Amino acid sequence: MVFTLTAKLADEILQALENQEQTFVVDSKNECLVPLSSKVSVDEDSFYALPEWTSSQGFSLREDFVSALHSPIAKDELQRILHSGRGVFRSFKNTLKEYPEVEKLWHQYKNKQMLSYINDWYNQLREIWGLEKLQQEPEDNEDLLNDDFQFFEYSSSDYKELVQIFNDAAKGDFDSSIPEEIKEAVFSLWQQGFENGESRNQTGIICRSLNNEFAGCITSAPVTNRTDNIVILTSFYVHERFRGLGLGAQLLSKHLEVLKDQKKQWILLTSIVPDSMEPLLLSSGFERTGSCFSAKI
Repeated sequence: MVFTLTAKLADEILQALENQEQTFVVDSKNECLVPLSSKVSVDEDSFYALPEWTSSQGFSLREDFVSALHSPIAKDELQRILHSGRGVFRSFKNTLKEYPEVEKLWHQYKNKQMLSYINDWYNQLREIWGLEKLQQEPEDNEDLLNDDFQFFEYSSSDYKELVQIFNDAAKGDFDSSIPEEIKEAVFSLWQQGFENGESRNQTGIICRSLNNEFAGCITSAPVTNRTDNIVILTSFYVHERFRGLGLGAQLLSKHLEVLKDQKKQWILLTSIVPDSMEPLLLSSGFERTGSCFSAKI
């Protein structure tokens, strides 16, 4: 008997695949799941077996997710767990709770991959039934950044906090082989530029988690008091804990929109640019101009 794979039934199947304690089958007449029992047997007509989902597949799914994860701290911990050899799934779940934003990404990724797997199984049944395959509809993902982070307009009251954050981050963001005096010199150069920007009424955006943890920021200021239509980035930073979630792109995009509304014409970035930041800048309209980057707003 043909049955329809509704969204509700697909979600039930997804949960059943993860249930290692009980086996379920599809009741095609009622389009729901029922436990396999002495009174219910698979006959591929009234009752259909679910697609196989093994612990090995579950492990591979986690490996693929962690491999593509760009959040360095969470990635290191999760990789260590995957190679620990025992209690992997429980430890993986417990560790994700320490990184709510990454945990949400995991559930989105897992659901997307498993629903795709379920849809492939259902299309195989449709072929047997002599029906055309169904196209998978694109997933309407929840907006992680807007749901889990808050964006605020920068004000001078944030100045001291940012200086302290950058001071603390200066040590951790550099390779351990770099001499301390070099780290201090780089931080000092940034601080001078930030202070100069403050004297020219810099503007920007501060990003915080829902727990009010600092997540990142971006600020800019007019190049000079007499040149108001050209601004220079005075800070652009995402805290290590929150990297890999797309916050940098979101901060830059929001800030460029603000500058556009303010009728600014050009934005410059003259500080040292890490290789990892170049793709974001180029995709946002920046071009390399000598030793710096610039973009038409």
